[in-house]
Amino acid sequence: MTLGGQGQSTMVRSARNTSVVLLAALSAAVLACSGAMAAEGGGSGPYMRLFGGYSFLESPSIQGDQISNGNTGAQINRGDMRTSGGPWGGAAGGYRWGNLRLEAMGTYEGHSAESFSSPQFTYRDTTGTVRTETNTNPQLNGDVKIFTGFVNAVLDADFGAPIVPFFGAGIGFANVNMDNVTGTSRGNNFTLADQSDQVLAFQAMVGAGYKVNEMFTAEIGYRFLTLNNPTFNNGGAGEFELGIDSHQVWLGLRVNF
Repeated sequence: MTLGGQGQSTMVRSARNTSVVLLAALSAAVLACSGAMAAEGGGSGPYMRLFGGYSFLESPSIQGDQISNGNTGAQINRGDMRTSGGPWGGAAGGYRWGNLRLEAMGTYEGHSAESFSSPQFTYRDTTGTVRTETNTNPQLNGDVKIFTGFVNAVLDADFGAPIVPFFGAGIGFANVNMDNVTGTSRGNNFTLADQSDQVLAFQAMVGAGYKVNEMFTAEIGYRFLTLNNPTFNNGGAGEFELGIDSHQVWLGLRVNF
């Protein structure tokens, strides 16, 4: 980055990285207490689960050399993107030891890019003209697609009742695809990005399962996902970062073997 230098760019990430640190701590706590919990409850063996539901992004921050607070030089709150909610789902498989489950998990979610706001926005439009606008609100078209892969530790609070609460955490990666995201600002067209980036990801989960029988368990749950900021640089807006936090709810079915 040229605006403010790499040192200030690091400061930009510090607030968002707090959530990453907290989720990393939660992951460590889950693993630390898993030994004691695994001795309780009954049954062990492999399992798999399928799930799907609804996802929404928490107004992703957007910031870069050309998406700024203008003459203030501030490196925070430089822009906010609006996206639609969308479907998400995936599959997981692993092994359970009593109340402890370890699993690998893959998911997909898709969102439509709608708009973003910025105090100052410099871009190259589709005619090659460089423009600078203040207090602008470009309208967007295209999709933000997120593919993730995780290793999770999950604890079941199983005390013999049909309904079993669970909580867990995971660490993995996310591939964020800005799929042909274009925009229009005050009548001028531009390309924001048509590119993917792969970054570190953390998640936390909480929910409950209902034991239909020894083999099948129905699930309902919530997931919070946070990503280390993906970066894009192949559009008319120069290089920029997205700060992504995502919330999901799901219904699913677990099959115990």
